[in-house]
Amino acid sequence: AVIGGKIRLDGSFLSLHSEGAERMSCGAPVTERADAGDMDDPAARFQVQKHSWDGLRSIIHGSRKYSGLIVNKAPHDFQFVQKADESGPHSHRLYYLGMPYGSRQNSLLYSEIPKKVRKEALLLLSWKQMLDHFQATPHHGVYSREEELLRERKRLGVFGITSYDFHSESGLFLFQASTSLFHCRDGGKNGFMVSPMKPLEIKTQCSGPRMDPKICPADPAFFSFINNSDLWVANIETGEERRLTFCHRGLSNVLDDPKSAGVATFVIQEEFDRFTGCWWCPTATWEGSEGLKTLRILYEEVDESEVEVIHVPSPALEERKTDSYRYPRTGESCDPRLSLFPKVEYIARAGWTRDGKYAWAMFLDRPQQRLQLVLLPPALFIPTPESEEQRLAFARAVPQDVQPHVVYEEVTNVWINVHDIFYPFPQPEGTEEFCFLRANECKTGFCHLYRVTAVLKSHGYDWTQPLSPGEGEQSLNLLVESSSGARHTWIPREAEPQDQVQVQLQQLSEIPSQKNHKGCGCSLVAGTTVPTSSPPK
Repeated sequence: AVIGGKIRLDGSFLSLHSEGAERMSCGAPVTERADAGDMDDPAARFQVQKHSWDGLRSIIHGSRKYSGLIVNKAPHDFQFVQKADESGPHSHRLYYLGMPYGSRQNSLLYSEIPKKVRKEALLLLSWKQMLDHFQATPHHGVYSREEELLRERKRLGVFGITSYDFHSESGLFLFQASTSLFHCRDGGKNGFMVSPMKPLEIKTQCSGPRMDPKICPADPAFFSFINNSDLWVANIETGEERRLTFCHRGLSNVLDDPKSAGVATFVIQEEFDRFTGCWWCPTATWEGSEGLKTLRILYEEVDESEVEVIHVPSPALEERKTDSYRYPRTGESCDPRLSLFPKVEYIARAGWTRDGKYAWAMFLDRPQQRLQLVLLPPALFIPTPESEEQRLAFARAVPQDVQPHVVYEEVTNVWINVHDIFYPFPQPEGTEEFCFLRANECKTGFCHLYRVTAVLKSHGYDWTQPLSPGEGEQSLNLLVESSSGARHTWIPREAEPQDQVQVQLQQLSEIPSQKNHKGCGCSLVAGTTVPTSSPPK
C-alpha cells in the first residue's frame, strides 16, 4: 500500500491502499458484525449498504475526485532483479515508476526486498530514487505534437518519466524525457548503486522527437526509435545513427505524405490499446562464412492515402491555424494489403516468440468476429524488389517448406475482446508441435485460460506461383482448459512447455462490455524488407 511513500508487501503480493482509496468505498464502515441469521441474505453477507439515487451520485462524484490522485501516486511498471550477493541482506531489487513524496512528477524508483519475509508481519518497502535531481518534464511543459497526441491517446495525466525500457542482463535503462532520450545503468556487470545517479543524454542529429525507444534484447548496445514516422536504429556506445526505412518524406502537407513505418495508427492506438509498431527479435543469428551477427526487427508499415484528412483548429489560438490529421470515419471501406489474408483488416497485436524462430501476429476481420494467431517464419520475408523479375528471384530463394501457420482461431457472432494474454513456450528442436497459453471467452462466454498445442504441418509451396488465400494455413489445435477465469497472467520467463510452473492469474466474476472498434488496413514488414505481399456479462 502507498502509505507515506512506502509499499506494503503483504504476504507474497503487493497491495495498494491509501486514504483516498478508503474514501472511495461505496459502503459506510460496518460497526457491528452480522449475526448468523443475517448471513443467509446475500446483501448482509457481503455487507452491502443501500443508498438513495442522490447518495450514489455523491459517492461517485467523491470517488472521481480522488481517482486521479490514486492513479498518479500508485507505483507501476515493475521489474524484479535478483541479487547475487549471498552475504547481503536483500534478495531482489524492485524497479518501478512512481511519484516520490513531495513531487509532482513520475520518476524511476527502486526498493530493496529482504531475503527473510515473515508472512504474518507487515513489511514496508522504502521508495528510493534512482535519479539525482533530474528534470524529466520539458521546459514550461511544452511537448511536441507527436508527444502530445500520444499522451492524449494513452490518457496520461502525469508528467515526468511515463515509460521506460529495461535490459536485465546489462542493467540498462532507456527512457524518454524532456523531449530527448536518456540512459543509465544499475546492476549487471557494474553492480548495484547505493546513491542516486545522473542519467546520460543520448545526443542525436535527427530533427524532431525520438519516439518509442526500445533496447535490442539480443544486443543492448543497439536501440530503435521512431523519428518523423520512420524507423531508426542507433548505437549507445558509439552514438552512430542509421535510418532503416524511407516511407515518410517529411512533407508539410499531410495529403502528400501518407506512409509510415513502425507507428501504430490512430485506430489501433485508440481502439486496441497498441501504441507501438515495431518489435525486436529477442535472439541474434550468425550468418555467412564470416559469422556476421544479424539482428532482426519486425515493424508495421501503413499507407493511409485513402483515409480522409480532417482539419482541427490549433489549441494555440493566437496562431490562427489548423492542424491536419487523418481520421478514418466509421462505415468507410478499407483496402488491406495482406495478400495472404485478404479478409484481415486489423493487426491487433504482433511480436516474436521467445526463441526467435517465428514472428507472430494477431489478425482481426472487419466485424471483429474472427481472430487468428499466425506464425511467420523470418525466411518468409524477402528484400524490397525493384522489379518483377527481382521479386521472382527472391521468391525462388524461399524454401518450399516455409509458410505461415495459423495456430489459433476464434470465431463468434458478436465481437472479440482483444487482450494481451498470449504466452508462447519455446519450441523444442525437431518437433512440429507449438505450445502456448491463451485466454478465450468465445467458447463459454467467460474468459478462461487454455493451453493450446498446434501441429505445424508444412505443405510445400512454390512462392513464384499465385497462392490461393487461406490455402494450407490451418494447423491442428488441441485445447486444454487450464483455469476457471483469467484477465491477467504472470508466468516465469524460463518456463518450458513440459515444466510444472505456477501460473499466477487475476480473475473477476463479471466483466462489462465496453468497446466498439473501428480500424484501417496495414501490413507487417521484417527488417528492411517488404511484406509477402452474446456480449460478455
